Amino acid sequence: MDKEQARFILRSFRPDGADVNDADFSEALTLAMENRELGEWLAEERAFDSAFSTALGSVDLPENLREDIMACLAGERADFPQAGESDMAWIGALASIQPPAKLRDELLAAMDRTAAGTIVRPQISIFRRLAVPLAAAAGIALAFFVTHNGGPAHVAKAVPIEVVQAGFVRSFESPNFNLEEKQDNKQVLIRHLQERKLPCPGCLPPGLEKLKALGCRELEIDGKRGSLLCFKVGEKGVVHVVVFRHEDVSGDFPPMENPEFVRVGGWSSARWENAGKVFLMMSDTCGEELPDLF
Repeated sequence: MDKEQARFILRSFRPDGADVNDADFSEALTLAMENRELGEWLAEERAFDSAFSTALGSVDLPENLREDIMACLAGERADFPQAGESDMAWIGALASIQPPAKLRDELLAAMDRTAAGTIVRPQISIFRRLAVPLAAAAGIALAFFVTHNGGPAHVAKAVPIEVVQAGFVRSFESPNFNLEEKQDNKQVLIRHLQERKLPCPGCLPPGLEKLKALGCRELEIDGKRGSLLCFKVGEKGVVHVVVFRHEDVSGDFPPMENPEFVRVGGWSSARWENAGKVFLMMSDTCGEELPDLF
């Protein structure tokens, strides 16, 4: 084993010394004790790792960090691309594959032959340490990609309301946005949504009941199916009402009689719950008028 190979192995050495008796590191540690340059490098590496760990431990995470991250991700990707039946079949088939028990050893042996003996094979526990975070990341990516019910993997049980809000904005601002049904009769729009088995409002704020409808469409965000109804306010104003089933959205929601008003960027919104559904009313043209609709 030379110094570079030892460095490769010792980069996985934990700064608290928990690996000092681990046989996987014995040869590399022995070389570090015998070689002054490698020993000094290891000491500096452990000191840096320890300082970095201490610094991370001293950071107080904001209470809303998860929601903020999810909202930013949703703002970047809007409605995540959906896997079709063919995609889901491929993903399911790949997920079900069990690699042969000796596959790793055969691959390493082939690498050794190709490199004419220049490859050093770390012991299996080191591979496991490196493989666990990679496998976790792959699992998370697969869970986010497959968003249809009945697929080989599923998204999170509930989508944060911030993700729903950011997803709607991105979808609305897309050049491909359109209303599936354009109609000024609200009852016709609701029947259209019911036929598609989408969540429909049982009742709306008094001010909305008096507005002229513009149309509706399905809104799918992170695999959760919701409804969008649009209403005209005055000559140029428009309000958008997003409706999802309560079990599909996470967050704290007041009753319709006492909605929560939030402003993000150029959008104003009101959120509430009623009859097992979550409502999000949004507007970028008449935000100041939203409270008057309740």
